[in-house]
Amino acid sequence: MAAAKARNGFPILDGAYPIIGHLPEMYRRFPALCARGLAAHGPLFWIHGGPGAPQLMFADPRAFDILKHPNASTSFYSEGFSALLGNTLFAFDGDEHRRVRAQFAPSFTPAAIRKTDVLQIVTEAVAGGIDRWIDAGEIDPLIGAKEIALEIIFRVVGVPVSDLKSWRRQYSRFLLAGIPSRGKWRGPLYWIAKRARDWLDARLGKMVDDLRASGDASTLVGAMANARDEAGNFLPTLLVVSNLRLLVFAGHETTASAMAWSALHLAASPEFQRRAAEEVRGSGDLIELGTDPQRFTFAEAQFRESLRMYPPVHSVIRRATADLPVDGAGVIPRDTLVNVPFVHLMRDPSRFAEADRYSPDRFTERPRPSTLETAMFGGGPHFCLGYHIAIAEGTLFNLHFAKAMVRRGVRARLSVDGPLPGPVYLPLSHPPRGLAVTFEGGK
Repeated sequence: MAAAKARNGFPILDGAYPIIGHLPEMYRRFPALCARGLAAHGPLFWIHGGPGAPQLMFADPRAFDILKHPNASTSFYSEGFSALLGNTLFAFDGDEHRRVRAQFAPSFTPAAIRKTDVLQIVTEAVAGGIDRWIDAGEIDPLIGAKEIALEIIFRVVGVPVSDLKSWRRQYSRFLLAGIPSRGKWRGPLYWIAKRARDWLDARLGKMVDDLRASGDASTLVGAMANARDEAGNFLPTLLVVSNLRLLVFAGHETTASAMAWSALHLAASPEFQRRAAEEVRGSGDLIELGTDPQRFTFAEAQFRESLRMYPPVHSVIRRATADLPVDGAGVIPRDTLVNVPFVHLMRDPSRFAEADRYSPDRFTERPRPSTLETAMFGGGPHFCLGYHIAIAEGTLFNLHFAKAMVRRGVRARLSVDGPLPGPVYLPLSHPPRGLAVTFEGGK
């Protein structure tokens, strides 16, 4: 057998197509690609993620150390995704990242969130959305969850309900910025996305100005708008606006996918529906139930298991700004793009028994944000600021889903027989199209 080709001392995984590389395998079989490379070459091997630079896959739990390393940078994201991520925390490193994050972080603590209207907005949007699902009799849970999640995040930002349609239209155009673009001659999709971004930024900027004029810091966005630096000055308006855009993107795309998987697995299991119904039957305030620090609900365990099995952000990439030694595996050269594949690491059989089985009962208590079980929210200095909001939103979604079915006297059922199909992994992980949840019975 011929030896594998290598680059900078690490083997290159075979099976790449010209130009598009390993993208077809990454699209539907990303975990299998990681497992194939690990079996053939060990934890470090090169893949070709389509047009652009090759990536060094790190398919081992030691990869989480890379996320915390001071010489692992995220700033390169602003090169290919400038319209989407430029001037945001995601594109900052080092002292700049620490300085800006320190101004925003106090607004995202559990105590701060409970003082704002965030959880009430989540409750209203989720309850109304699920009632619409049941009224319709059938729903594609990914489409339905995206509508709910987008309403939540827009209302959190301060968009009036009457303006949601126009904001949704501009936001869908803005998401075209997720297609990489570099250099002087950018394609038409970039300019469509940039015009939509400018539309969003003008209105977000007006909100920031109004909140500063009023001094209102009682909402999440009000607290961000009125944040001040070490000298007591407001942060630059563009910096606040750019990170509000990042909040919308992160708070919509990722949470919706995990909520959809929770709904699909609930519909697939009469036993899960029974347990979910028992948890909410006779309950009063679901916000109190879902955020009680002394209780760990089945609803939260469902959401965390959905995140584990189907991490919406399937992997993250860091650029090595200096040579990075890896114990027992060599040295990652400077300027290498290192891929940390959550979608593989979250199914590590040495860590998770029956790792390919959806089992909420593997979560019996809230993990600390520094543990492997929360890795899909990032690691090290770039751990997601919205972590507590996302967990509360997913938990309340599951609680209200169960409560609505009890109140309306309905059961949920999948539109397909047999096991659930696997995810689509690009650009973010999500259920495949064509799956539906139907509702039977009713009062």
